[in-house]
Amino acid sequence: MPVAPRPVRQRVAPVATLLFAAFAVGCATITRPPVTVAALQQDAVRIEAAQSALRDTVIERLVRRAVRRGDRTIDVLMLSGGGQNGSFGVGFLRGWKQRATEPMPEFDLVTGVSTGALQAPYALLGTRAALDTITALYARAASSFAPSLDWWFWLRRTGGLVNTKRFDETVARSFEGPVRADLNTAFASDRQLLFTTTDFDLGIGRVWSMGDELDTGRTGSDRVRTLIKGATAIPAIFPPVMVDGHLHADGGVIENVLTLFSFDDYARLGQRLQARGLSDVTVRVWVVMNLWTHAEPRALSPSSRRQINSRSTALLFYAHQPGTLSALDNLSRLVSDRVPGLRMQVRVATLPAEEVLSPGASALFARSFMQRLDSIGFAKAQGATPWDAAMPTAFARPRTPPPRL
Repeated sequence: MPVAPRPVRQRVAPVATLLFAAFAVGCATITRPPVTVAALQQDAVRIEAAQSALRDTVIERLVRRAVRRGDRTIDVLMLSGGGQNGSFGVGFLRGWKQRATEPMPEFDLVTGVSTGALQAPYALLGTRAALDTITALYARAASSFAPSLDWWFWLRRTGGLVNTKRFDETVARSFEGPVRADLNTAFASDRQLLFTTTDFDLGIGRVWSMGDELDTGRTGSDRVRTLIKGATAIPAIFPPVMVDGHLHADGGVIENVLTLFSFDDYARLGQRLQARGLSDVTVRVWVVMNLWTHAEPRALSPSSRRQINSRSTALLFYAHQPGTLSALDNLSRLVSDRVPGLRMQVRVATLPAEEVLSPGASALFARSFMQRLDSIGFAKAQGATPWDAAMPTAFARPRTPPPRL
């Protein structure tokens, strides 16, 4: 995380300082009503049933989309987490949209994790204007709405280290006006947007449907803003949020790509498609990876607890990436072989592993680094081979210069 500037020293009376500190703590501390483990166990049963019902609803809407489309194709876009690395995904989406051949399809379902949840609404809309909007949002992230270090974090007890007021306000505005109206139109035609948070109380990932949460009233807007805030809350850096009495933060803690469906879910999808007279349907899954699939080599001090702790946290995010992509690839083979009338294809675009060595890669928001990733993503999508032909391997390549556009 970038180091914030040192505060200007001022002579403040001790009483005034104490009053200000008390005010800060009273206003910003996150609290929750009393809760018991037994109550959480009961919630877990209810939530599991609700998540199963949501998957069933998603399947039914996909069937209706397939009927509406009439071309025996279902397009699903999965946007991973990755913080500032989301600039790669933004550039890739923009370049994909502008391709002369094999341009971006109109997606029936978009899923997003962390930074991918911010991109998902604009990717679902898929217009040049929508993609230009999210590009501009990321371009000014470092200077306009990036969180700043909260110098009173040790008193406020928010569960984070940064002040996210500007970030929260920007996210709130991004879901109002024309974007809100266009999303409602998309949801009305059974197109879907799913994103995820981590329920820290239960230790599970929670999937949310924006179309279902975002009703026409003010309450729906406020709830979606809270959920998106939780979905992007990097643990111990961004403050978490309380949702329905549970503590929620970044969905990438559980899984960095929201794949959602198991083999049994795809089997039910195939059965329902056939019940509607549709066979030989292809589900095309497009995955844009905003986070490194492997950690970079690093020589650690064996006596440094800080280095080991930092490395452990990073590896917890990186280590499951190859497994997730491999499992998705294996699932596509299984579905194509064993679900009658249904084929599944998976294409993955990954962020070049060597970019983890570029200046700014370890920052929370670094403008020049984000601009570089945007250019790399755009060039990759515009190139002859936008989709990776093989599963990414461990970091081993030297750094390459940025592409010339």
